[in-house]
Amino acid sequence: MRLALILFLLLGQGLRAELDTAPLEAWLERQSSLRSLTAEFVQERKLPALDKPVRTRGKLSFIHPDKMRWELGEPAKTIAVSDGETATLIDVEERRARRVDADSPRARPFTLLGSDAFHSSENFHKAFEAVESRVTRGIYQLTLRPRDRSLRRHVPWLYLDIDPGKKELRALSVMLEDDSRIRTLFTSHQRNPEIDPAVFAPDLEGYRVR
Repeated sequence: MRLALILFLLLGQGLRAELDTAPLEAWLERQSSLRSLTAEFVQERKLPALDKPVRTRGKLSFIHPDKMRWELGEPAKTIAVSDGETATLIDVEERRARRVDADSPRARPFTLLGSDAFHSSENFHKAFEAVESRVTRGIYQLTLRPRDRSLRRHVPWLYLDIDPGKKELRALSVMLEDDSRIRTLFTSHQRNPEIDPAVFAPDLEGYRVR
Protein backbone atom coordinates (compact mmCIF):
# COMPACT_ATOMS: atom_id res chain seq x y z
CA MET A 1 0.00 0.00 0.00
CA ARG A 2 2.79 2.37 0.94
CA LEU A 3 4.71 1.52 -2.25
CA ALA A 4 1.61 2.25 -4.33
CA LEU A 5 1.24 5.64 -2.63
CA ILE A 6 4.89 6.52 -3.32
CA LEU A 7 4.52 5.55 -6.98
CA PHE A 8 1.35 7.64 -7.24
CA LEU A 9 3.11 10.68 -5.80
CA LEU A 10 6.09 10.25 -8.09
CA LEU A 11 3.80 9.90 -11.08
CA GLY A 12 1.96 13.08 -10.05
CA GLN A 13 5.27 14.95 -9.85
CA GLY A 14 6.21 13.68 -13.29
CA LEU A 15 2.93 14.90 -14.78
CA ARG A 16 3.40 18.32 -13.19
CA ALA A 17 6.89 18.58 -14.64
CA GLU A 18 5.43 18.12 -18.14
CA LEU A 19 2.90 20.93 -17.73
CA ASP A 20 3.22 23.18 -20.78
CA THR A 21 3.16 26.85 -19.79
CA ALA A 22 4.85 28.33 -22.88
CA PRO A 23 1.57 29.58 -24.46
CA LEU A 24 0.56 31.04 -21.09
CA GLU A 25 3.86 32.89 -20.69
CA ALA A 26 3.64 34.27 -24.25
CA TRP A 27 0.12 35.57 -23.56
CA LEU A 28 1.14 37.11 -20.23
CA GLU A 29 4.08 38.85 -21.88
CA ARG A 30 1.66 40.44 -24.35
CA GLN A 31 -0.67 41.35 -21.48
CA SER A 32 2.05 43.55 -19.97
CA SER A 33 1.44 46.11 -22.72
CA LEU A 34 -2.34 46.11 -22.28
CA ARG A 35 -3.58 49.55 -21.18
CA SER A 36 -7.26 49.21 -22.04
CA LEU A 37 -9.68 46.79 -23.68
CA THR A 38 -13.18 46.64 -25.08
CA ALA A 39 -14.75 43.31 -26.00
CA GLU A 40 -17.99 41.60 -26.91
CA PHE A 41 -18.73 38.17 -25.52
CA VAL A 42 -21.24 35.41 -24.99
CA GLN A 43 -21.55 34.30 -21.39
CA GLU A 44 -22.82 30.83 -20.57
CA ARG A 45 -23.91 29.94 -17.07
CA LYS A 46 -24.44 26.33 -16.09
CA LEU A 47 -26.47 25.81 -12.93
CA PRO A 48 -26.85 22.47 -11.12
CA ALA A 49 -30.64 22.88 -11.05
CA LEU A 50 -31.00 23.55 -14.79
CA ASP A 51 -30.73 21.05 -17.64
CA LYS A 52 -29.65 23.67 -20.19
CA PRO A 53 -27.13 26.50 -19.72
CA VAL A 54 -28.27 30.13 -19.79
CA ARG A 55 -26.54 32.15 -22.54
CA THR A 56 -26.31 35.94 -22.56
CA ARG A 57 -24.50 38.37 -24.86
CA GLY A 58 -22.60 41.24 -23.34
CA LYS A 59 -19.86 43.85 -23.48
CA LEU A 60 -16.70 44.46 -21.47
CA SER A 61 -14.70 47.66 -20.93
CA PHE A 62 -11.40 47.74 -19.03
CA ILE A 63 -8.73 50.31 -18.19
CA HIS A 64 -5.57 49.12 -16.48
CA PRO A 65 -5.02 48.62 -13.64
CA ASP A 66 -8.44 48.13 -12.07
CA LYS A 67 -11.35 49.84 -13.85
CA MET A 68 -13.78 47.31 -15.29
CA ARG A 69 -17.35 47.25 -16.57
CA TRP A 70 -19.40 44.22 -17.59
CA GLU A 71 -22.77 44.58 -19.31
CA LEU A 72 -24.97 41.51 -19.66
CA GLY A 73 -27.88 41.52 -22.10
CA GLU A 74 -28.80 43.54 -25.19
CA PRO A 75 -29.89 46.03 -24.00
CA ALA A 76 -28.04 45.63 -20.71
CA LYS A 77 -30.08 44.06 -17.93
CA THR A 78 -27.23 43.52 -15.48
CA ILE A 79 -24.16 45.73 -15.07
CA ALA A 80 -21.12 45.20 -12.87
CA VAL A 81 -18.73 48.16 -12.56
CA SER A 82 -15.51 48.43 -10.55
CA ASP A 83 -13.31 51.47 -10.00
CA GLY A 84 -10.68 49.36 -8.24
CA GLU A 85 -11.98 49.94 -4.74
CA THR A 86 -15.75 49.55 -4.99
CA ALA A 87 -17.77 47.27 -7.24
CA THR A 88 -21.33 48.30 -8.09
CA LEU A 89 -23.72 45.53 -9.11
CA ILE A 90 -26.73 46.92 -10.97
CA ASP A 91 -30.07 45.31 -11.81
CA VAL A 92 -31.33 47.61 -14.55
CA GLU A 93 -34.86 46.18 -14.80
CA GLU A 94 -35.49 46.28 -11.05
CA ARG A 95 -33.74 49.66 -10.68
CA ARG A 96 -31.62 48.33 -7.84
CA ALA A 97 -27.89 48.59 -7.14
CA ARG A 98 -25.54 47.24 -4.54
CA ARG A 99 -22.06 48.47 -3.68
CA VAL A 100 -19.50 46.01 -2.33
CA ASP A 101 -15.75 45.97 -1.88
CA ALA A 102 -14.02 45.15 -5.17
CA ASP A 103 -12.12 42.32 -3.46
CA SER A 104 -15.23 40.80 -1.87
CA PRO A 105 -16.32 37.27 -2.83
CA ARG A 106 -19.45 38.67 -4.48
CA ALA A 107 -17.40 40.92 -6.76
CA ARG A 108 -14.37 38.73 -7.52
CA PRO A 109 -15.91 36.80 -10.45
CA PHE A 110 -16.35 40.19 -12.18
CA THR A 111 -13.14 41.92 -11.10
CA LEU A 112 -10.71 38.99 -11.32
CA LEU A 113 -9.82 39.45 -14.99
CA GLY A 114 -8.74 43.03 -14.31
CA SER A 115 -6.44 42.15 -11.43
CA ASP A 116 -2.65 42.40 -11.58
CA ALA A 117 -2.52 38.61 -11.63
CA PHE A 118 -3.31 38.71 -15.35
CA HIS A 119 -0.77 41.44 -16.16
CA SER A 120 2.56 39.71 -15.49
CA SER A 121 3.97 36.23 -15.14
CA GLU A 122 5.27 36.88 -11.63
CA ASN A 123 1.90 38.05 -10.32
CA PHE A 124 0.08 35.28 -12.14
CA HIS A 125 2.08 32.51 -10.52
CA LYS A 126 1.73 34.15 -7.11
CA ALA A 127 -2.06 34.12 -7.53
CA PHE A 128 -2.67 30.77 -9.22
CA GLU A 129 -1.43 27.21 -9.32
CA ALA A 130 -1.42 25.77 -12.84
CA VAL A 131 -2.82 22.25 -12.55
CA GLU A 132 -3.35 20.92 -16.07
CA SER A 133 -2.81 22.03 -19.67
CA ARG A 134 -3.88 20.63 -22.99
CA VAL A 135 -4.50 21.70 -26.59
CA THR A 136 -7.94 21.19 -28.13
CA ARG A 137 -8.52 22.14 -31.76
CA GLY A 138 -5.53 24.43 -31.68
CA ILE A 139 -6.63 26.24 -28.49
CA TYR A 140 -4.44 26.03 -25.39
CA GLN A 141 -6.52 25.24 -22.31
CA LEU A 142 -5.26 25.68 -18.76
CA THR A 143 -6.83 24.64 -15.46
CA LEU A 144 -6.02 26.90 -12.50
CA ARG A 145 -6.49 26.82 -8.75
CA PRO A 146 -6.39 30.06 -6.74
CA ARG A 147 -3.66 30.09 -4.08
CA ASP A 148 -5.57 32.51 -1.85
CA ARG A 149 -7.76 30.44 0.46
CA SER A 150 -10.50 33.03 0.83
CA LEU A 151 -10.85 33.27 -2.95
CA ARG A 152 -10.64 29.50 -3.35
CA ARG A 153 -13.64 29.02 -1.08
CA HIS A 154 -15.81 31.00 -3.52
CA VAL A 155 -13.99 30.35 -6.82
CA PRO A 156 -12.31 26.94 -6.47
CA TRP A 157 -11.35 26.56 -10.15
CA LEU A 158 -10.62 28.72 -13.18
CA TYR A 159 -10.11 27.71 -16.80
CA LEU A 160 -8.37 29.72 -19.53
CA ASP A 161 -8.65 29.20 -23.28
CA ILE A 162 -5.78 30.93 -25.10
CA ASP A 163 -5.15 31.20 -28.84
CA PRO A 164 -1.39 30.49 -28.94
CA GLY A 165 -0.96 31.90 -32.44
CA LYS A 166 -2.57 35.25 -31.73
CA LYS A 167 -1.63 35.27 -28.02
CA GLU A 168 -5.20 36.18 -27.15
CA LEU A 169 -7.62 35.04 -24.46
CA ARG A 170 -10.50 33.26 -26.15
CA ALA A 171 -12.48 32.29 -23.04
CA LEU A 172 -12.47 32.49 -19.26
CA SER A 173 -14.44 30.05 -17.11
CA VAL A 174 -14.92 30.12 -13.35
CA MET A 175 -16.33 27.38 -11.15
CA LEU A 176 -18.21 28.81 -8.17
CA GLU A 177 -18.78 27.41 -4.70
CA ASP A 178 -22.34 26.29 -5.57
CA ASP A 179 -20.97 24.16 -8.46
CA SER A 180 -22.31 26.60 -11.04
CA ARG A 181 -19.95 27.49 -13.86
CA ILE A 182 -19.68 30.77 -15.76
CA ARG A 183 -17.95 30.61 -19.14
CA THR A 184 -17.24 33.86 -21.01
CA LEU A 185 -16.39 33.38 -24.68
CA PHE A 186 -14.92 36.53 -26.26
CA THR A 187 -16.20 37.02 -29.82
CA SER A 188 -14.40 40.28 -30.67
CA HIS A 189 -12.14 42.80 -28.96
CA GLN A 190 -10.09 45.96 -29.39
CA ARG A 191 -6.77 46.44 -27.59
CA ASN A 192 -5.78 49.79 -26.08
CA PRO A 193 -8.70 51.95 -27.28
CA GLU A 194 -9.53 55.31 -25.74
CA ILE A 195 -12.31 54.79 -23.16
CA ASP A 196 -14.22 57.56 -21.42
CA PRO A 197 -13.59 57.20 -17.63
CA ALA A 198 -17.26 58.11 -17.09
CA VAL A 199 -18.07 54.55 -18.22
CA PHE A 200 -16.87 53.40 -14.80
CA ALA A 201 -18.99 55.91 -12.84
CA PRO A 202 -22.59 54.76 -13.41
CA ASP A 203 -25.49 57.17 -12.93
CA LEU A 204 -27.62 55.62 -10.18
CA GLU A 205 -30.25 58.34 -9.97
CA GLY A 206 -33.61 56.69 -9.45
CA TYR A 207 -32.04 53.44 -8.23
CA ARG A 208 -32.37 51.89 -4.81
CA VAL A 209 -28.77 51.62 -3.63
CA ARG A 210 -27.47 49.61 -0.69
